Amino acid sequence: MFIADTFSHRIRKVNSAGIISTAAGTGHAGNALDETAATVSPLNAPQGVAADGNGNLYIADTANNRIRQVTPDGVIHTIAGDGVAGFSGDGAAATSAQISSPLGLLVDGAGDLYFADSLNNRIRRLVPQTPLVVQPVSVPVPHLSVVNAASLAQGAVAPGESVTIYGSGIGPEVGVAGTFDSTGLLANLLGGAEVHFNGVPAPLFYAQAGQINAQVPYTVAAANSTHVEVFYQNQSAGTLDLAVAAAAPALFPSVANQDGSVNSQTAAAPRGTMVTFYATGEGLTNGANISGQPAAPPYATPAAPVTLSIGGVSAQLLYAGSAPGFVGLLQLDAVIPGGFVPPGPAAVILTVGSVAAPVLTIWLQ
Repeated sequence: MFIADTFSHRIRKVNSAGIISTAAGTGHAGNALDETAATVSPLNAPQGVAADGNGNLYIADTANNRIRQVTPDGVIHTIAGDGVAGFSGDGAAATSAQISSPLGLLVDGAGDLYFADSLNNRIRRLVPQTPLVVQPVSVPVPHLSVVNAASLAQGAVAPGESVTIYGSGIGPEVGVAGTFDSTGLLANLLGGAEVHFNGVPAPLFYAQAGQINAQVPYTVAAANSTHVEVFYQNQSAGTLDLAVAAAAPALFPSVANQDGSVNSQTAAAPRGTMVTFYATGEGLTNGANISGQPAAPPYATPAAPVTLSIGGVSAQLLYAGSAPGFVGLLQLDAVIPGGFVPPGPAAVILTVGSVAAPVLTIWLQ
């Protein structure tokens, strides 16, 4: 069974054992990237998916105004739509046609593909040219993408940062959670998967065929760039070169109010109370900087200065240090400014050194 996970910008697969995995998309909205592994090509709000008996998967890449095909080799192709919303192309090559916000898909017994060209108020048909299967292309080494685990944004990585790596065939089909080895460190071999940064194995939080969560080793601090290579079952499964920054901070979206509730529009925080944020990407600390080591007393704090503003007003930080018992996680206990910040949504900006994290919104009473 396949699911169009629209707002996650992915196509998900549920196998006969009830295990879910990603079949296409990176989790980030983006323009179509063809002739590469489907799990490293961005989708944009897909709202339809269909499969045929030959192992082909068809995707209504709705906000990209395209119909995509994933062939049995896992490679993705555009088979209809030029990416521009409009109406044209009947009777001609489908890849030169214009379509607008395609939705549902259906493959009939003859191999014809029907789709709802929604904003053109039409049902359109793709007729295969013996057959509707794009010839497989050779992909010698799958591409990877690496994002900050909190913001899901690409960019330079910082020592000790928690990152998410997307690819194809980079881990076991069934996801495996990280474990600690005999030395008390987060293990760097998980379900047959390994990730090296400049040759140094990284601690792994999670490994699955399309996604690995890892901590960037602190050793990258000595370099301006890092060569990332993923191995699965002792075989290279993808490489990528990334810039290294002193800090690449980002806040996780889950924020705890002083009463323990999760901050939201219906559970807004009173001004003058404490809220707890979690972040990653703060870079080197004043501690031992041992990759994969859970935080223990005395808790390390970032080597660079840390500030936090809420609603444009500087907030008092009661604590800004390693989250107790966690790996690669920064905890910030901040007091919401009283009397200066209006109720409603408020922008939160974390700054480490001179680097500001992407804006996070919380709710205030």
